[in-house]
Amino acid sequence: MIEYKVITLPLAEEDIADQTDYIAFELKSPETAINMVRGFKKVINSLSLFPPKS
Repeated sequence: MIEYKVITLPLAEEDIADQTDYIAFELKSPETAINMVRGFKKVINSLSLFPPKS
C-alpha cells in the first residue's frame, strides 16, 4: 500500500475552524463541533493511504 503526504491548506483549516466555531458558539453545540473536527481529521488522515489498483 502506498502512503502519500496530505497537505491541508491554511484556507481549508480556516474554513473548518470557522464552521466549527459557528456550530460551537452560535448554535451552542460544542460537542457537535468537536465531533466534526474529529471527523474531518479522520477523513483527511485517511486520504494518505490508497490501496493499489488491481
